[in-house]
Amino acid sequence: MAEGADAKLYKEFHATPQSLDILSLRTLLRLLQSERRNRAERLEVLEDRLQITNSELAFRRCEADECRDKLYEAQRKHQAGYRERDRYALADGYDQAAEALEQRTAQIRRSMEQVLLEQITQVFGREKRDQHGFVTQGVRDLMIIKSEQEEVRERTFRDTILVTYVMPYSEQKQHLTYRVADSTTVKTLKEDACMHWELNEAEFVLKVANNSKVHDALKVTACFRPNEDGHFLLVYKTPKNPSVLPSEYADILPKHGRKRFLTRREEGRQDMTSIRMQGAKVKSKSLAEEMLLLPGLFRFMTQRDRKVKKHLRSLRLRTICAYFVLVFLTAFSIAVLRPPRVGYECTTGISETITGGQHPQTFDTIRSEEDIWQWLEKSVSVEVFSDDSMLREYNYLVGYLQVLIQQVSQPSPANCKGVEGEASAANFSCVHSAFADSTADRSPQRKLENHWASKVAQDGRSMEKPWEYRKMSHPTSGAHSEAQAFQRTDGSGNRFEYQLQYTPLSVVRSAFLSDMHFLKQAGWLSDQTRALYTLEVSAFGTIHPLAHIEPFRPHLLEYGLDYELLISDIVRFCLLLFLILQELVEFRHECKETGSSWKQLVTVQTLVDFSILIFFLVALGFRISYYASEPSVSYALSHLDSFRDAGQVAENYGVHVCLESVLLALCLYRFVYFLRVNRSVYIVWLSVARSASYLLRLSPLLLLVFLGFLVLGMSAGNKVHECNRNFGAMVSCSLLILSGDYHPAQLEPGESLRLIYVILLFCFGRLIVANIWLSILMQEYHSARVEAGFSPETYKWREYDWVNWCMPWPLNRLYLKLRPSIVPLQSKA
Repeated sequence: MAEGADAKLYKEFHATPQSLDILSLRTLLRLLQSERRNRAERLEVLEDRLQITNSELAFRRCEADECRDKLYEAQRKHQAGYRERDRYALADGYDQAAEALEQRTAQIRRSMEQVLLEQITQVFGREKRDQHGFVTQGVRDLMIIKSEQEEVRERTFRDTILVTYVMPYSEQKQHLTYRVADSTTVKTLKEDACMHWELNEAEFVLKVANNSKVHDALKVTACFRPNEDGHFLLVYKTPKNPSVLPSEYADILPKHGRKRFLTRREEGRQDMTSIRMQGAKVKSKSLAEEMLLLPGLFRFMTQRDRKVKKHLRSLRLRTICAYFVLVFLTAFSIAVLRPPRVGYECTTGISETITGGQHPQTFDTIRSEEDIWQWLEKSVSVEVFSDDSMLREYNYLVGYLQVLIQQVSQPSPANCKGVEGEASAANFSCVHSAFADSTADRSPQRKLENHWASKVAQDGRSMEKPWEYRKMSHPTSGAHSEAQAFQRTDGSGNRFEYQLQYTPLSVVRSAFLSDMHFLKQAGWLSDQTRALYTLEVSAFGTIHPLAHIEPFRPHLLEYGLDYELLISDIVRFCLLLFLILQELVEFRHECKETGSSWKQLVTVQTLVDFSILIFFLVALGFRISYYASEPSVSYALSHLDSFRDAGQVAENYGVHVCLESVLLALCLYRFVYFLRVNRSVYIVWLSVARSASYLLRLSPLLLLVFLGFLVLGMSAGNKVHECNRNFGAMVSCSLLILSGDYHPAQLEPGESLRLIYVILLFCFGRLIVANIWLSILMQEYHSARVEAGFSPETYKWREYDWVNWCMPWPLNRLYLKLRPSIVPLQSKA
């Protein structure tokens, strides 16, 4: 009916166009436009067909040209054969006869071609043909004329369907493109899809995109709306639940009639009553009451999306950039102060040459006095006082070599403790176990004075008098205070010093060997000795070799180098001031708006910011002392006058680098804190923070339990074991056991109690504490994920959000004026 009305309107327009109203003209205009589009589509189809036909015609012409060339070649060969035969003719008559025969053959061939052409025309009709006999067709002959109903049907017809196989209990999907016809049913499509994926069709069902099931008898083309995508989902059927609850079973039992009495007789009256009571109980409990039975389930199941966006107000792009620059510059400073590989190669090279196994007596195997003298005479003298040694080949030695000996006073009854009675004490003579200023041996050493009196400042020896006890009076004299195995020693004692740049070195080596030989013959090492060089001697006769090498730089900003370090310090100082001032300004603004007090300024993040500033100022103080110190060359030359201790300077340099490392860790903490603008980072941060707060509440109890384990380990362990040396050693060993650094093969046969202690400590730390914290972390992660929006699309930023966050207010306002369409309706309101 609509098509008839359109045709009638079209005729009226051609007849009297002035009589039509505006609505009719609009309808007619749409008809003309649709007709124009149809003609354009038909013209494209015809052009495609014409192109195909022209391609086929060109191919046929090429074939015809090839056949013609073959025919001409055959004729040429045939004529050449005739000419070859006529060459041997005896008379000219043969040439005339051959020419007549050739003309006759050509006439016969033309007659046969004409007859064949007429027969082909009779069989295939009288189409127009070209000179080669090929049929020629016009443009209208190649056109396919379709009705208007067929054209409308082709616009909405679906010939291809997308089938997606959703794997059961998985997020993986597979896709299949399926060609359909008008008569294709849903059942046929499902069977073919299941056959393609080798599935059982009875266990699967086809659904459309809105999760609606389609019937098997429907046609595929009738399952979709006109503008809907042709997309099927092949999903697994929901399995039926064969189990019956007691309440359901009680409900389906017969209530009246003969079957009711039979059921009671079979199951008994008591069973029936219990079933009904159980069913009543099940009916009376709601889902909320069931969830309350399990701790935390009701809270987890009832939580909702809280639209957590309040924290985004304080997260600014400029702050993230400032902390990123701080992290980069701090890491750069550490790389300049401790260049990669340099410190390791320096310390390893020196340690291997002096304490390694290149000499008969190694440093780590020293266990007796004889081993000490062997190491001094055969290892130290060879490496330090030989021009061709490996140590001097790759290093430049400055200053003096100092051999420091620390001895306590002679044994006396006054040193004994715990002996009751004066008579009993008079029979004992005790020696001090540790070296200190009050226990040091200050008695005059006549043997040393007689031997060294004439040798002071001779053959490379220094002006130091080794027979006199020297107390450490200022930092540049003697070794700095160093922690050893049993005590903390300083640079006090008797010192023997030898110049390292004296020439020739053989003279210094001879003097060193003769002095060591004299000390050995004089019995200088005794039960009063507590330290020699870097060897610690206990009161029980045990010797502990300790080697420590600390690389450092005595001065910075030398020879035009390291100026980038100074620039880095200036930039970091400006950035820290900017961050502190910004935080104070934001807090004052918040106080005006919300009325909060100054007590709220004391937060973890504020304390971290002030800690960053304090650590930087302390490190900068160390840095300024290195900037203002004497140059490295002058510092090295100052060692030629007398022995100069570099231990305190090296220790300060190491502390200075450690402060930079702590500063880097704090800056990284704040940088990650401000990255919470990303939803994933915020969820992880919130989960770790909440789980850490729970663990912090349990920390007093855990520390008490750990303290009990330490006491148990000290009482149950072997007293000879190094872990039982003191309380700090037991703490270190227990932490190593918790980290997994423990080897059961190191246990001795009598340490069964220690093995039990290790197993109990491992179960407590790794199986109980670690799993408790892990379960808390997973619980808080899921809670934070729901609280911050389960769907990431809800929290996805649009262009307006990025503009507000990234751009400052002048550029922000200008951009929004240029693009007012990105402003949401709520902001406009």
